[in-house]
Amino acid sequence: MNHDIAFLKNQARQLNIALSNGQLQQFDVYKNELMDWNAKTNLISEKSARDILARHFLDSLTALRYITPPDARIIDVGSGAGFPGLPLKIAQPSLDLYLLEANRKKVSFLKHIVRLLNLSSVDIIHDRVENIIRENVYQEKFDVLISRASFKLPQLCSFCRYFLTPAGRLIALKGPGVEAEIQKCFEDRNQSGIYQLIQQPIGAPFLNSTRKIIIGQR
Repeated sequence: MNHDIAFLKNQARQLNIALSNGQLQQFDVYKNELMDWNAKTNLISEKSARDILARHFLDSLTALRYITPPDARIIDVGSGAGFPGLPLKIAQPSLDLYLLEANRKKVSFLKHIVRLLNLSSVDIIHDRVENIIRENVYQEKFDVLISRASFKLPQLCSFCRYFLTPAGRLIALKGPGVEAEIQKCFEDRNQSGIYQLIQQPIGAPFLNSTRKIIIGQR
């Protein structure tokens, strides 16, 4: 077992996530493909590319404990290179995952990596949120809407009114200083349909910066 895989396995265990050898191999392939593609096209920043395991894989996995049921239908809005959706799918294969991304190059990478990892029950939607919500194809279809630093909380709350089932859950992975965004959500709560927001600090040792998970409930 190489050093990166051993690190990922041990740190995931700190999150109460047990990754099998097959899952660890999928993460290793994902990391290598991401680095290869990133050398040719801008999928992630150069700085974060030097620390993919912690900044992208493990940071994404911190949300797993808040996703229920185990076979939840989940939409990752603004998925980018697949975060947090694909790490969550690798760790919890029973998830029914939809990745919504507007950037063509990132969508090409998502299609490639999903095929390469042989992941089932993963749908990739190449479109903008604003276009999707004009139709009724995905209205109230999801148990969980998740996003990682792609949108402000008030925007995400407004998306929830369209995407989530009546008992659905918003999960937003954020950095520090989100209080103003949370306050704005409360001001707009009658329009968004989200009536409760809970902040969960992430004290994981592998993260060099303060992180929070915001849980919203309809």
